Amino acid sequence: MNVLFRAALGFILVSGLLSAAGVGDEPVSDQIAAIENGLLPVNIFAGEQPYQLRERMKFYKVPGLSVTVIKDFKILWTKTYGIADQELQTPVTGQTLFNIGSLSKGVAALTTLSLIHQGKFNLDDDVNRLMTSWKVPENAFTRGKAVTPALLMNHSGGAMHHFGVGYFRDAFPTITQVLNGEPPATHRPTTIDKIPGTRFQYSNPGYAILQQLVEDVTGEPIYTVARNNIFDKLGMTRATFQQPLPVNLEKFAAAGHRGYATVRGKRLYFANIAAGGLWTTSDDYARYVIELQKSWHGKSNKVISKELTRKMLSPGVAKEYGYGVFMRKIGSQKYFGHMGDSTGFMAGFISHTTDGYGAVILTNSNTSPELIRELNKSIAKYYRWAEFVPATLKTVKISKQEMEAISGRYRSGHDSVFHILFRNDQLVFAELGNEKMYHLGNLRFKVKRRDGEIVFTKGPGGEWTAVYHFADELGRLSGTKQKAIKMKPGEKTPRELLQAGRLEEAATRYRAIFKDNPGDDAVSESWLNRLGYQLLGQNKLPAALCVFKLNTEFYPDSANVHDSYGEALAKSGDTKGAIRQYEKALELDPQMRNAKNMLKKLED
Repeated sequence: MNVLFRAALGFILVSGLLSAAGVGDEPVSDQIAAIENGLLPVNIFAGEQPYQLRERMKFYKVPGLSVTVIKDFKILWTKTYGIADQELQTPVTGQTLFNIGSLSKGVAALTTLSLIHQGKFNLDDDVNRLMTSWKVPENAFTRGKAVTPALLMNHSGGAMHHFGVGYFRDAFPTITQVLNGEPPATHRPTTIDKIPGTRFQYSNPGYAILQQLVEDVTGEPIYTVARNNIFDKLGMTRATFQQPLPVNLEKFAAAGHRGYATVRGKRLYFANIAAGGLWTTSDDYARYVIELQKSWHGKSNKVISKELTRKMLSPGVAKEYGYGVFMRKIGSQKYFGHMGDSTGFMAGFISHTTDGYGAVILTNSNTSPELIRELNKSIAKYYRWAEFVPATLKTVKISKQEMEAISGRYRSGHDSVFHILFRNDQLVFAELGNEKMYHLGNLRFKVKRRDGEIVFTKGPGGEWTAVYHFADELGRLSGTKQKAIKMKPGEKTPRELLQAGRLEEAATRYRAIFKDNPGDDAVSESWLNRLGYQLLGQNKLPAALCVFKLNTEFYPDSANVHDSYGEALAKSGDTKGAIRQYEKALELDPQMRNAKNMLKKLED
């Protein structure tokens, strides 16, 4: 370890509270030392020792991080560790900016709510009546159902799912280009593919709509609105939504890393600012969290009212989500939080809803979610957060024969599969990185790094089923219980049939699912569209064409599915077929610019 790295692993107490009272009235330096030596997995099994922070940073290949602890509605301490830029070997300091990915959503929601507080519009207004630069495309899902700010903030507005996309400074699109799917944006055009107000669907595009709404209503970029309405009022002097970062701020920004490898260009920027564009320090973000904690009680309402704060921090149509934050009930206690990631960065925060404590952890590596969880557990245990740290668990022996009988492939729903593997005399859950499963008796299992469990039962006919749920205190996973059935040898899901090239069988299965249960996720418009693009990315063009064609059968009134099918047909060389699909897309949505551009290109 070089000298600079060793020095950087020292700490900076930004708050300066070197002798603040904590548990047992220890000096803050002693509190920090105890936390650094007490990292814990989500589930703690008897006989295991806690981890050390420096060792776990090395284990997960995390160059740098910043952590802020909140106690009694105040910042108790902030400490920084490690390297901001692995290539330059610059240390993380209290001024280092991190991109925080989806932790941005809570701040974007507060920005939206600040305008509602000012009377600019209402929670339940139709956003199409407010926006001028872009409109939510009408389709079968939106007829008679308005998309509203409240539903968008709650991820229940029906907006499609799309992963975040980063851009370099010299090819940066506007938010309107993102929504339209126009170059230089590489997003697909934003559409609604669920009936608004009916179910949770995590949606970055939904927050892009919110961003366009804020900018159209105010006539200013969202970063200016957030600065005026939030950052300046809360003393968040180093937080910014400005994308790309101004050059005078970029010099303070950490580089993104995949492990210890610096990402190409060091950092990407996000045109969908509301979904993932905030750059900040951990203590500045903590000021936002503290304002919500205080505002819940009416003790500080610098941005919005107590009533709006309580709406923000309460479940909506999506029971596990408020406005921009995940809701977590741990035992009888209510917490809110979020995990966020972007290219080369990972961040998380957790806060008790009413009692004024929590933590913010920012890192410059995308390999750090488990480190964030382990550090959270250490903080929670030391400060005795209510019901946050579970009791130590005792394992129960299980025979090799039982483990072999349980192992196999399990189907959840019609198109999702997970694998329980029997290896080295133990069971592992393959989809959780071959995580070891600990038996607690009666065929009930837990894993170290996820809340929740999996329970196996054997039916009267000898068939094995599993009821499982895995949750996350930071909001990454919902924890909804699901049932899975052990698959027979040679059995395949429709998706696996597609991968195997058995296209007619797959299509027949999907049609049967749609006929019997049209609301099933396996035949939803968004799932099939994502699956089609996944197959395109794997150069499985016939399978992709099969999926896109099915989507036009199931959802003939959706312009987006015809646009996607047209794209695949064009790639296959079927120009006439592609033109027909793009024409159909424009018939359904005359404003679909991608279809217009592609038609012009194909007809030329």
